Amino acid sequence: MSFETMHTLRKVPEAKPLFPELSVVATLHEVVTDEGLPVPAGSRGTIVEVYAGGEAYEVEFASPVVGNATILAEALAAA
Repeated sequence: MSFETMHTLRKVPEAKPLFPELSVVATLHEVVTDEGLPVPAGSRGTIVEVYAGGEAYEVEFASPVVGNATILAEALAAA
């Protein structure tokens, strides 16, 4: 089998998200919920959806603000 054939048949490894669904995370800076409410830096929430292989996440907050926010991965840390 030639190198060209092997290269075209090679499987590209799937990107694994940094945080799987239902992970508890903390915001690294203030974010805004989908309803426009500010969520302070350091707020903890739960990931309910993973977008684009982990580039962004839908995070659900229960306190200090109740709501969901779509947040880029670099704005989150494990809690």
